[in-house]
Amino acid sequence: MHYVFDQLREQASAALVATGLIAPEQLALAEPKNRDLADLACPIFAAAKAAGEAPPAFSQKLAAAVRLPEAGLLAKVEAAGGFVNFTVRPEALAAAVLAEVTERGDAFGKDSSVGAGEKVIVEYSSPNIARKMHVGHLRSTVIGHSLRLIFEALGYDVIADNHLGDWGTQFGMLLAAIDLWKLTPWDDPDPVQSLVVLYAKYNSEAKEDESLKDLARAWFKKLEDGDVWARETWQKLIDITMAEFSRTYDRLGVSFTTQHGESYFESRMPAVMAEAVEKGVARRDAGGALVVEFDDKLPSCLLQKSDGGTLYQTRDAATCLYRLENYAPARNIYVVGAEQKLHFQQVFEIVRRMGYEKIADVSIHISFGKVSPPNGGRFSMREGNVVFLNDVLDEAVERAEAAMRANVAAGRSELTEEEIPEIAETLGIGAVVYADLFQGPDRNITFDWDKMLQSEGNTAMYLQYAHARCRSILRKASPLAPPSDGGGGGLLVHPAEQALLKQLARMPHAVREAGEKYLPASVADWTFQLAKAFSTFWENCPVLRDDVAPEMRTARLELVAATAQGLKNGLALLGIKAPERV
Repeated sequence: MHYVFDQLREQASAALVATGLIAPEQLALAEPKNRDLADLACPIFAAAKAAGEAPPAFSQKLAAAVRLPEAGLLAKVEAAGGFVNFTVRPEALAAAVLAEVTERGDAFGKDSSVGAGEKVIVEYSSPNIARKMHVGHLRSTVIGHSLRLIFEALGYDVIADNHLGDWGTQFGMLLAAIDLWKLTPWDDPDPVQSLVVLYAKYNSEAKEDESLKDLARAWFKKLEDGDVWARETWQKLIDITMAEFSRTYDRLGVSFTTQHGESYFESRMPAVMAEAVEKGVARRDAGGALVVEFDDKLPSCLLQKSDGGTLYQTRDAATCLYRLENYAPARNIYVVGAEQKLHFQQVFEIVRRMGYEKIADVSIHISFGKVSPPNGGRFSMREGNVVFLNDVLDEAVERAEAAMRANVAAGRSELTEEEIPEIAETLGIGAVVYADLFQGPDRNITFDWDKMLQSEGNTAMYLQYAHARCRSILRKASPLAPPSDGGGGGLLVHPAEQALLKQLARMPHAVREAGEKYLPASVADWTFQLAKAFSTFWENCPVLRDDVAPEMRTARLELVAATAQGLKNGLALLGIKAPERV
């Protein structure tokens, strides 16, 4: 898909190469840091050196030789030190951008030619069965879901995988507790909460009683060996937990292509371990444990404990090989916290040493920082001190609803009583999601209600309010709705109008960059800059005033409609809804 800025680069490139003074491989067109000076800049240092000339003199000669087509998007070319700068034709840019947004609609910004149908696996969320999702699960869930949406927008065939934690010694603890204390937590009003409390209690008592740890290990071994009661009880824990997870995912608008638990790969583990031994990747130690050593490259790890139990490395290696066999993905992406960096390095290296470079080389760990409470510290599940994700979402919605009711009481909103609950849900959850995505995954996040729920600044509410304002303007202008062909763009030459149009035109680049860098923040920043540009436009370019000429009003309404579409599309790629009214 060739968008307006793609066409600008193509036209500038063709004009430069046509001079015969610079080769295609010497071109590096990009937007300059100071966008007030030009719209595109081409550094010419390499070409000047090849020509044996000083860069300023060479850029002057090159600019003088450029011939721009009269009907093109570019209006001017000039030398600037070691650069050749290009400036767009305002009327042509406006008409092209508006037509592009109008024609593409909800697909504006997407480019299916990038992925061209290649398969990409994105593993995200991955909560543990028998536990509630807590605020620490938020990052993987929303980052992974946004990456899924971005890769789909770029034309990839995305397999969104929720790799559930339904296996491991924690289930030994729960089975031991249920059997030892004769409990039926699935009959409780809040069964998952009962499991959370039970796990915390057993873990606490096991710290003082080593026999409880031994009992838990024994029960997990029974589970692995197929004990009937253990398997039936374990399945009950899965069913009641998945019902609760589904409600949380529905609120977040998150979905998956597949939801495989670690247990799904249990039958593959013996073959993986046997192959690792056969290929010299792993060896049995004196105690019977299966050890993988990486020389000086990485610390050693186990594929099997001396009691025969498997580990996360075993299960993830089996998962890698399953994905290679069934999907052969172009990328195999894991959205998991930074504390698992060593784990994934070990897994990818094990698979590589087993001879499966094809999956090892495309496996990527997208790590992210921690979520901290407002007073610092760390959320902890084992100690029973945790903030559950649904509680966070509930509080966000309650705070959003309180702000909306205050606006209604003050006459700043015309929402009806019936509209408030649904819109509060949209605003509250959007605030939580955006507070994570806008700053990039590598940063730690402090959970700050006051910041995330502000209606000014870089927040979801600011973006959602901007979209709602656009829609309100268009409603007030009815029946003077803008034409569908974007034909009035030629009048939009005011600096604020041009800045808004250029920011709209940057969306495809932001989406591509987000895919290249695995960075939803690129889309978040583009959307924020669009909202800021719209605010400047609204302050400087009247739309609905009586003294605005009908042709100009129509043109500006076209720009408002295009802005609303851009804001909606940007928010959608972040997994956030754009309300019509606030």
